[in-house]
Amino acid sequence: MYNWDLQNAIAAFVDSMRPYGPAQHELYMHALYTFVDMQSHLLTLLGFPPVQ
Repeated sequence: MYNWDLQNAIAAFVDSMRPYGPAQHELYMHALYTFVDMQSHLLTLLGFPPVQ
């Protein structure tokens, strides 16, 4: 019923990523900020007022 090998592989992968947590968080926040900034510029270009 359960695929323990797959579950163990996922757990091992997650454990291997733990030391890079702060870098992953920084990368995610940078990508999120870039996306939101791009959308803000697009909406301003389309005529919506900029948000302060």
